[in-house]
Amino acid sequence: MARSGSVVMSFALLLACAWLLQTAFLAAPGQTSALRGSPASAAALAGVMLAEAPDAAQAFSEKEQYQFGLVFIPFFLVFYVAALVRMFTLGKL
Repeated sequence: MARSGSVVMSFALLLACAWLLQTAFLAAPGQTSALRGSPASAAALAGVMLAEAPDAAQAFSEKEQYQFGLVFIPFFLVFYVAALVRMFTLGKL
């Protein structure tokens, strides 16, 4: 259900962008300039496009990776040892 809502939202934003582009940059009949519209419509278009774009992946520094490892390794080790103890006590390997 969430996927269909995401598709509908993406399609609606695409239509809104197309409408903003049409109203902001098409010349009216009888005008020579091809650029018209307010800066607010261009700002709205940029805002809609940035809101729809996914965030860039964030890189982790080496220090952050080491800090994560200091927490993850003991946490994983406790569950690993607990699983081994359980298997040895049950006698089923």
